[in-house]
Amino acid sequence: MCLICDWARALDNSGLRASRRQVLRGAGAFAATAVAAPALSRAAEATATRTSPPSPTDGEADWLFQNGRIHTVDPAQPTAQAAAVRGDEIVYVGDKAGAAAWRGPKTRVVDLAGRMLMPGFVDAHNHLAMGAVAKLGVNLRGLVGKDRVLDAIRAWIATQALDAPLRGHGWTVGVSFGPDYPRREWLDELTGDRPMYVLNADAHDLWFNTAAMKAAGLDRRSPDPDPGKQYYKRDPDGTPTGAAIESAAALPVCMALGMTSLESIRASQRLTIDRAPSFGMTAYMDAGVLAGPSNGAAEAVWRDLIDRDRRGELPVRIVGTVFTRNAEDDPQAVAAELVDWNAKLRSPHLRISICKMWVDGSSIAGTALLLEPFANQPDFKGSLTLSPSHIKAQIEATHRAGFDMHIHADGDGSVRIVLDALEEVQRRLGPQGRRHAICHLSLTSPDDVKRFQPLGIIANGTPLWATNYDGVYVEQFNTLFGRERVEERALPYGDLVRSGATVTFGADLPGVDVDEIPPLFQLESTVTRQRPGFPGDPALVARQRISVEEAIRAYTINGAWQLRLEDQIGSIEVGKKADLIVLGADLFEVDPHDIHRVPVLLTLMDGEARHDKLRV
Repeated sequence: MCLICDWARALDNSGLRASRRQVLRGAGAFAATAVAAPALSRAAEATATRTSPPSPTDGEADWLFQNGRIHTVDPAQPTAQAAAVRGDEIVYVGDKAGAAAWRGPKTRVVDLAGRMLMPGFVDAHNHLAMGAVAKLGVNLRGLVGKDRVLDAIRAWIATQALDAPLRGHGWTVGVSFGPDYPRREWLDELTGDRPMYVLNADAHDLWFNTAAMKAAGLDRRSPDPDPGKQYYKRDPDGTPTGAAIESAAALPVCMALGMTSLESIRASQRLTIDRAPSFGMTAYMDAGVLAGPSNGAAEAVWRDLIDRDRRGELPVRIVGTVFTRNAEDDPQAVAAELVDWNAKLRSPHLRISICKMWVDGSSIAGTALLLEPFANQPDFKGSLTLSPSHIKAQIEATHRAGFDMHIHADGDGSVRIVLDALEEVQRRLGPQGRRHAICHLSLTSPDDVKRFQPLGIIANGTPLWATNYDGVYVEQFNTLFGRERVEERALPYGDLVRSGATVTFGADLPGVDVDEIPPLFQLESTVTRQRPGFPGDPALVARQRISVEEAIRAYTINGAWQLRLEDQIGSIEVGKKADLIVLGADLFEVDPHDIHRVPVLLTLMDGEARHDKLRV
């Protein structure tokens, strides 16, 4: 489903819930419990040591919200008539009469006028630091037929400077060019000796021209990275035709053409991180910055973001990861790297405190392990990327180091093996307050759904994939797994929520397009199980729908919990950081199919307006 899910392998080849008040406030909340936190800022220290609640006698509010729905996501006080912010802190949540004391000459009073105030969204699985490098250039999504595709590329090239990089994305295997893969000569006619690559829609495969092939040093003698699985389409003499299948084959071309350069990464961040406030997003977990053949290659990207934060230019909180997928990785070394990066790569709004591990590919691509064979391949169950023993060793090493795991497991067979490993590690070592998560869960046995809550395992998903995505997912799921298995096991977010498990959501770029990142887009998808904008779509397992309130909780306080930020953000409570958003409509009153159309009018992070359309 996601380029990142396969890039990690390609690049490598070249406790139980505690009280929210147990976690340190301020910068220390980013660190795992076994790692010493840095000194708190004076503001955070004052908050942490204050023995009395904030008072208007200490100063007027900077912001006062009233006259609309204030959805707090705080079970002790689910709604309020008013809320006030002073500095970076929420100082009042209550009735309108009590709010009057906070109003002063400089207070900005926001008349919600029936609109909605809620906590900022927390995206619990994304790749905003560089995932949009796969979305730069000409967009071919939805174009069918060789002539239409080439016409679009020709028109786009005509708008580019002669020294501009030529790249693109969005063609679909088996659709854009019929049953055939595109050839390098087709691009050669448009580009001449300028190198160009074009990623397919899910970023698993690549189309490139002859100049790009030469830039990457490919010829008929170049070996396939993983014969039969990740390889180059070839002519009879062995020369690559211009199509790379899967990421280990695609990446040498992309990297040779500068896709992972800091310049490209910064350009991609302008599409993602810089726009996060306009999406209503105030925090996210980056599930892998894949800038080179190892985690070390990502250090420059993290330092660049840290520099932005120290200049006051980072508009979103980031919890980062150290990733692993290669069977050759040493689990102890990966855990040690996480300890090191957590200590040295940090700033007020950025920490690296999670180990991301891929154990399979994707069910829909046939690269995940199933409990029973594929419906259309009765002798094939798929496979794992890592052995069960390796999976267990990495979980244990990270658990012992005091950090949390975030584990990519897509097939129901993969999910079971991961749950077994987590259960065994916790049985021997104890939960120790860890907050391990399993993400994607395209197929999950009902027997395993029941295990998440007792084990304290977080379930993370991408709601848009639980729809008829691209107009093909319902048919593809039924073909691959059979209707009965789909109904029972496909992306069971509703079953997980109703089981009492902690469920979180994230858009997971580049598995989705940039315009599909906004949480409201994803939130509608999990409420309807239909693509936003397509109310007539067949629902992908309608019984797995969840309520608006449940979806908001997954995208706020649950995400904050996963990121160990629940004492700072995720709900509207006195003493928490003022990470708040104003929406142009009440989500509980609009038609669920219109949720994605609701505008984000204001986004505050630390009480500072990062996106403000209230005055427009």
